[in-house]
Amino acid sequence: MKKIYDIEQLHYYASLFSGGVIQRSLKYHDNSLVHSLLRRYDSGLISHGFTYWDYFNYVYKILEKNYCNEYVYKNTFITEWLIKEFSLRDTVAISEFRIGSAIADLALFNGVSKAFEIKTKLDSDKRLISQLDEYSKIMEECYIVVPEEQVTYYLTMVNPSVGVLAVKRGGRSLKIELRREARKNTSVDINVLMSSVRCDEYKWMTKQAYGFLPDVSCFEMFDACMDMLGRLQADELHRLFLESVKKRKNITQRLKAIPKPARQFCLAMDLNDKNFAKLNEIYSQPIRI
Repeated sequence: MKKIYDIEQLHYYASLFSGGVIQRSLKYHDNSLVHSLLRRYDSGLISHGFTYWDYFNYVYKILEKNYCNEYVYKNTFITEWLIKEFSLRDTVAISEFRIGSAIADLALFNGVSKAFEIKTKLDSDKRLISQLDEYSKIMEECYIVVPEEQVTYYLTMVNPSVGVLAVKRGGRSLKIELRREARKNTSVDINVLMSSVRCDEYKWMTKQAYGFLPDVSCFEMFDACMDMLGRLQADELHRLFLESVKKRKNITQRLKAIPKPARQFCLAMDLNDKNFAKLNEIYSQPIRI
C-alpha cells in the first residue's frame, strides 16, 4: 500500500535540497535541518552507518514519487538526458542562465547553444511565451520540459520551433522522452547577447573577431564592443557566443560521479573540486543525533 504524505511534510523534504541548507553544511557543518526532519518524520531510519547521503537519497525518492517540483525535474533532466545524451567532456551546462530580461532554467553549450524551460504541474505557464521569445533571441535551440500528461497542451501552446521533452514514469524513477525536436534559430539580437555575457566574454569575442579591442576607456568599452560585434553575421556571432560561454569553469564533466540526488544543487552552486570533496566528506559520515 502506497504511503500518503501530507503537503507540509513534502515541503519540508523539498527544502533539504536548497542552496542555503548546503551552504550551512559546507561553512558551519550545520546539518540541523536533516536532524530535525529525522526526528520529526523518520526516526526509525536512524541506525548504525546510516549516512547523510543515505537520507538525501531516501528523501529524493519520496519527492520523485510524490512531489515532482522543479528540483526533481532539473535533476531528472541532468541524469536522464544530459548525462545519457551528450558528451560531458564537450558540454557546459549552466543552471539559471540569464538571457536578456529572462532566466532559463537550464542552458547547454556544446556544438549548439540550447535553452530549457521547465514547467512542472506545480508551475504556471503565464510567462512561458515571453520567456521562450527572449531565449530565441540568442540561443540556437529552445526546449520546454513538461509532464507527459500535458505534452499535447504545450505542443499547441508554444511556437512550432520550440522542442518538447516529456517527463514520464519509467519503472521506479522518472524518465525523459523527446516529443519534438527544436528548430534552429538563425538570428541574434545583439542587445540581448550583450546583456547575457560577462565583460571578459564580450571582450574576448570582439578580439577573436577583429584581432584587437577598441581603443576606448573602460567606460566606453561595452558600447564599442557591442557596435563591433553587431556588424558580424549571425552565424559568426552564434559561434563566438558559444565558444566564449564554453570557457567558463564548470562542474559539468564531474556530474556523473556526483550522487544522483545532489546533481542539480551541485550544478546550481557550481561547486569546485575542493568544496565538493568537503561536502562529500560531511555527508558520507554516519548521522548521529
